[in-house]
Amino acid sequence: MYRILVVVPLLAVGCTPPEVRDAAVKVEIQAFLEEYLPALGAAYAQSDPYQIKPYVAQKEIARVGKRLEELAARGQVYAPTVLTITIESVSVWNNSNAFVSTIEVWDVQRSAAGSGLFIGESLNQAHRVKYQMKRGDNGWRVLYRTIVE
Repeated sequence: MYRILVVVPLLAVGCTPPEVRDAAVKVEIQAFLEEYLPALGAAYAQSDPYQIKPYVAQKEIARVGKRLEELAARGQVYAPTVLTITIESVSVWNNSNAFVSTIEVWDVQRSAAGSGLFIGESLNQAHRVKYQMKRGDNGWRVLYRTIVE
């Protein structure tokens, strides 16, 4: 009597070890943030929250829109430029939801709305930022973003 032993690698059946899966997701999210954050800066600089539409949920567009209205009411326009993005942690569940913590460094120029007169700038502002994200058919989307410090 012969016995046939079949060995199937775990990766072949989709059972990726958590460390490998999490590292791959971190790379995906880093690439996503490297596209999204310049668009967020453009949304502020152009006072147009729809600049971020490909990257975020509708509620996040509304939240950014409200912030832009507050700045306009003060007669200001911000032009932020992201310098660095460092992911501190990624927590993924159901392979489609993630909590992400980052340290982001930004330069922010402030100008007067309408005239564009330079008001001031804040260079190398470091912020810890928390994200709630969801993966869809077209990749990751930001459901919520908040600066915590």
